[in-house]
Amino acid sequence: MKQHVDLASSKAGLRRLLPSRALARLLVGALVFVLLFKVALPLFISTASVKLNMERALSSWTGARAAIAGNPEISFWPHPVLTLHRVTFEGGDTASPELLAKADSIAAGFDLLAALRGTPVFYDFRLLNPVLKIERRTDGSLNWRRAGWMADAIAQASSTALSSARNIPIGDIDIENGTLELIDRMAATTHRVTNVSGSIQWPAPAARISAGLSALMNGERVEWSFVCDEPMMLFSGRDSAIQTSFTAAPLSFSFDGTGNAFTHPFASGQLQLTAASLPTLMNWSRGATPLPSSTGTTSIDTSMTVSAETLKMDNLSLALNGSSATGVLDVAWRKQHSPRIDGTLAFERLDLTSLPALLLPMQPASAPSGAPDMSFLSLINLDLRLSAQEASYGTVTLTDIAAGVIINNDRASLDIGDATYSDGSLSGRIDLAKDGATGGRLQFSLKNANLAPVVASLGLQGSLPLGRGAVSVDLATTEPLSTRTMNSVSGEIRYSAIDGVLTNFNGPEFERLAAEDSFFNISQAGGGSFAFATVDIIAKLHGGVAELTKADIRGEGRTLSLAGFIPYRSGSLGLAGAVRPDDTATPPVRFFVGGSWPNAIISPLTTIPALQRSITSTLPQGLRK
Repeated sequence: MKQHVDLASSKAGLRRLLPSRALARLLVGALVFVLLFKVALPLFISTASVKLNMERALSSWTGARAAIAGNPEISFWPHPVLTLHRVTFEGGDTASPELLAKADSIAAGFDLLAALRGTPVFYDFRLLNPVLKIERRTDGSLNWRRAGWMADAIAQASSTALSSARNIPIGDIDIENGTLELIDRMAATTHRVTNVSGSIQWPAPAARISAGLSALMNGERVEWSFVCDEPMMLFSGRDSAIQTSFTAAPLSFSFDGTGNAFTHPFASGQLQLTAASLPTLMNWSRGATPLPSSTGTTSIDTSMTVSAETLKMDNLSLALNGSSATGVLDVAWRKQHSPRIDGTLAFERLDLTSLPALLLPMQPASAPSGAPDMSFLSLINLDLRLSAQEASYGTVTLTDIAAGVIINNDRASLDIGDATYSDGSLSGRIDLAKDGATGGRLQFSLKNANLAPVVASLGLQGSLPLGRGAVSVDLATTEPLSTRTMNSVSGEIRYSAIDGVLTNFNGPEFERLAAEDSFFNISQAGGGSFAFATVDIIAKLHGGVAELTKADIRGEGRTLSLAGFIPYRSGSLGLAGAVRPDDTATPPVRFFVGGSWPNAIISPLTTIPALQRSITSTLPQGLRK
């Protein structure tokens, strides 16, 4: 009985002892594991050899000569990590090296067993304050040469045979506070992107690549993402699915389709783009900050196909500051030639008032006030056909418009082939020098229109002949648009109408006052209207003066005629006039018109000497004859 009790108590004590022994073994194992990583493993791995291997790996990875100035640091917990300090990458000849990139530190995970064998494999890189310089030289070549491993991976991209280069581990590439310098010697442009941060996930060359980065460009925060399922196919010139997006206040876009990045790049897919007004966008792209306030936005949604020299946009939906259009656009560019844009756009409604502010770049600070910078016209050739159900410019509304914009050689023109305005037919042309330095020409013709709304839209006041008729304008200037004034404009204006009235004009009262021997204001004969059958007016403009060569208003039983000079720069008048009865037996009533419009002063015939002196004083020196 006693033996049985001793046996039971021994088993109970053994059970109490086993947990404590297991815990002790666990603690000893953990201690040994820590000592292995903290003490033993560093003894087996030489930091000098790891540094040399890392330099070789980085050189192989980038295609540049990597050099590590600082001493490497190795950490084994919680996983092996190598940290390198003051890393540089150089290209060119060793005698005259070119700095391509540098980083304050580069950290990377590595395969412990491979490191123990003396052939470490690195992955999951972290770059602190890297600076990367990418330059396109005048011959089109880049300052970076393609790394050997990438060339091998690209060569094997479509091969069914396994390639070691396709499975080189890469992992995650984390970037903190990077800087990207882009230099294009061919285009003579330089861009600097700072505060680059984000991550690139790329397990291996043949695996899916996904990038998400943010940066600071010309004072604006930007976000960029990129996803490609088969990156080696993309780089080898074969098509691969691509999704990318770019977001910033002045410009944002997204693309979803296929493409490649071979010698002749190609992409095809759906493009969505939203941009601030062109002045704002160009101001930002040139590095000017802060950005000016935007006058409107442009958005594009289209099926896009782009190759090395062409861009085609089909099923295009375009919005310009609220004006929407559909159509197609083709863009072609070739070396030593300006890009050429051809296409057709159909608008429902178009606000012409905002177009100059949307499309014309901001004027330089040194340019005269109000003078647009037209230099961008010299950078493109354009042949664009436009149509709109309705277009407005201030208070003027046009309907059913068919027009064309042509920018070619040294000229730029807007042609309105047909439009409806004020119940009449409008056609016209605006022709400008592409650089705006040699002036331009304005021509338009309005036929069979109700001229009352036309006159009202110009804001003219006083006695005016209103009816149904035609207006034609042909004006030109040889002065630069930046310094143009009305004094430099010359040309001709014709105005004709039928079956209308001369407003604010009482014919009998005017004749009675004109027959008296005293001056009077035309408003004294303003109570009423003068019905006419036809009106024919011709004015020639030159040197700031309009010469009224013909102005005949034919009413019932009499004709009102005017001729003379109108120095419109001062708003004064110098006209000779007469009211001629159809009955030639009745003498005409002759008079002179002076003062300024619409408060003209009428001088009867008997006051000619005094009036002549008044008129002469208002005319330019060359006309005082």
